[in-house]
Amino acid sequence: MKLSQLLSALRLPCPADVEISSLACDSREVSPGALFVALPGAREDGHAHIREAVRRGAAAVLCAPPLPEGVPAAAVDDPRAALGPLAARFYGWPARQMTLLAVTGTKGKTTTAHMLRAILARAGHTCGMIGTLGAFIGDDLIAPAANTTPEPIALHRTLRRMAGARCSHVVMEVSSQAMKLRRVDGIRFAAGLFLNLSPDHIGPFEHASFAEYRACKAALFRQCARAAGCLDDPSWPAMAAQLPPGAPVLTFGMCPGADVRGVSVTPDGLSSLLTLAGSPEPYRISMPGEFNARNALAAIALCRALGVDDDALRRGLASVSVPGRAQPFPAPAPYSVLIDYAHNGESMRALLSALRPHVRGRIIALFGAGGDRPPLRRADMASAAARYADFAVLTEDNPRSEDPAAICAQIAAAIGGAIPHITVPDRRQAIFAALDMARPGDLVALLGKGHEDYIERNGLRRHFSEWEVLEEYFGA
Repeated sequence: MKLSQLLSALRLPCPADVEISSLACDSREVSPGALFVALPGAREDGHAHIREAVRRGAAAVLCAPPLPEGVPAAAVDDPRAALGPLAARFYGWPARQMTLLAVTGTKGKTTTAHMLRAILARAGHTCGMIGTLGAFIGDDLIAPAANTTPEPIALHRTLRRMAGARCSHVVMEVSSQAMKLRRVDGIRFAAGLFLNLSPDHIGPFEHASFAEYRACKAALFRQCARAAGCLDDPSWPAMAAQLPPGAPVLTFGMCPGADVRGVSVTPDGLSSLLTLAGSPEPYRISMPGEFNARNALAAIALCRALGVDDDALRRGLASVSVPGRAQPFPAPAPYSVLIDYAHNGESMRALLSALRPHVRGRIIALFGAGGDRPPLRRADMASAAARYADFAVLTEDNPRSEDPAAICAQIAAAIGGAIPHITVPDRRQAIFAALDMARPGDLVALLGKGHEDYIERNGLRRHFSEWEVLEEYFGA
């Protein structure tokens, strides 16, 4: 593609009409003929890597002023704002060829996205999905996830692949960081789904305050043709206020006044039954807990807004499975083992309280807390474990730049004498210790890693899969 064709998407003059064979915003990924887009960053500025990009064969550069010499270059005030429309143009505007559905919220995005995909598949649609667990066409993983919402080049490349596979719908998790960093600029969503909002992702490299966090979430709805929102959540009005004038809205929740209202949630083994106002039969959800029932309620509301029939809704919800979300491991033992991504106090409380009625013996909760994150999260997780678990095994999660033993010590201090606990900083050894102490009827809940297959320490990620550790322990 000619540079002039690309820059026309931004209404920029073309310095020299060279051929562009690829796009890159990381100088290490530049190949000959690429257009290098120099992005500002929290830690580094892409401007500092222009020379390296040119050395690797970049045919042109897009950047904030000043312009480099010796290579065709175009200037924009905000390269991040430019990258989305640029990538969309390069890949032929693939988002326009499919029905895109955006899911946002502090908790439940991944589970709800899987529910939507399962429902749409039962309705006969070929569905793509982009989110925390990667990019999928149907059930097939086509790309791993570097971010919940990919950077624009990867995002539009993936959307092009989905359009080529004749996907009619794409379900996309859209994070607050994606909105802040303008990863979905230029995309129009057929519908947006708001789940909930609570303080999270606030820190030096995320959001400066809860107000900024909420504003970034709300900005998504400016790009949505319609929306479904949780009437139970006090932040819903802030989301709805950003919708285009006249955009249709459907609310859901457990409170009076919701368009789609949940009446009750009944445990049924490790499944749950959700009863809706006006529906004669409850919906079976193949996951435990009120929090998963609320995710299902959100999926039902959005699918009703899209005209999906009730049979597809019921069959999708009854069959959905989400890796690392209340996921049982088939342990050949007289006790149960479960893997879940719960990595803050609220998600731990929701999960453990849902599991409590189904466990005859003890709940042994194994968890840690992420480093370089607000210390308050550690005390909150300790409180959840103290209330709903019988024993805690404290270990590393993603310690990042912190000492995992020091993080565990903070959690232990917050637990105090509420429940017995031990500290085993090495997570593999901690899992072995938890399994060694399990008795018939117990549940060993491995919390915090879920689908993740790594542990991050000092800027490096080493491979670590809890599923593989469990297979090792049981000799699978």
